[in-house]
Amino acid sequence: MLGLEHFEILVRYPDRFSVKYFEVVGLRSQVFKELEAMWGNRKPLNKAGVRNVTLLTVVKPLFQFVKKLPAYTAQTRRLSDEAVGVLQALKRDQEPDELVFTSLPQACGLPAITTGKAEDTTTAKTLRGKLVEALREIQTAYDCLLNDCQAQLYEAFGIRSPETRLREDLRVRASYISGQCLERILKSFARAAADESKSDRQWLEALVMIVADKPAESWTDADATGFEMKLSDIARRFKNLEALQKEVAAKGEGFEARRITVTRPDGEETHRMVWVEHESEDKIEALVEDILQNSLVRDNPQLQQALVAKLTERVLGAVSQENIAQMQEKRQTRKPEEDKISVNRSQN
Repeated sequence: MLGLEHFEILVRYPDRFSVKYFEVVGLRSQVFKELEAMWGNRKPLNKAGVRNVTLLTVVKPLFQFVKKLPAYTAQTRRLSDEAVGVLQALKRDQEPDELVFTSLPQACGLPAITTGKAEDTTTAKTLRGKLVEALREIQTAYDCLLNDCQAQLYEAFGIRSPETRLREDLRVRASYISGQCLERILKSFARAAADESKSDRQWLEALVMIVADKPAESWTDADATGFEMKLSDIARRFKNLEALQKEVAAKGEGFEARRITVTRPDGEETHRMVWVEHESEDKIEALVEDILQNSLVRDNPQLQQALVAKLTERVLGAVSQENIAQMQEKRQTRKPEEDKISVNRSQN
């Protein structure tokens, strides 16, 4: 209700005030009743002395709803067109009557509710149903994101038990490697996976944050897309270290282990566990130093890496006999052409 203090400000600064009148009759009245029913009995908004009680009952909860959304939900486009339209309408700074009678109906695929339209219970109920569905989709967008991340974790770590056992499976596996892992991100992931002090939701959010290096609540859609790639890298290193620890435990003391994976251009992969006896380390180190001091590869990182690749393929059998035969055949088919070119050059 307007008081004396309001009128004093009005007289002093009339340019700061404006008066707007709109009728709530016909279809508009029905829309108000349907939207007001969405929130149930909200007594704090219906207290005596509040202006435009019905309007506040409808609009204020909508604005409060948007303010409480995570940053991810406020910007994501991973929603239906109607949900995106409703969210954008609620985020825009606009008059309450324009929001209720124009922006929200249009976002829900309905025409604007004008004062000249007669009562129509079907339209009012349709608007309410569409708006409720859109708000529900908006409200659960962040939960859907976490559920999707959980499903990706389940898939990336090759867990065979039911998805509800994801946490217990990772906790047990992470407890075996957490004390051996020194790499920062993998170490943090293993510790978070083995943590039993958090709730299931907090545990999942902690893992997701470590993988993406950013809290999921503040993700963009690009972060959500990149999560799968980052998770794949961490899962691969986790499983490699896991396999290494199992082999070391089975082999016993006196050895150091390395797990080597070679991926060829055709997609074929070779995995080998390589053991280095402590007694042989000095001899191997001296041999490596001699090779790297060779004039062909010394001070040439590219050739050094090529040498490592060729040695790995040769020693670990990364190149199958079939592939070797194919490479030799290609070389033989190229020789006549090369000879012909050589002859032509010599004649010229």
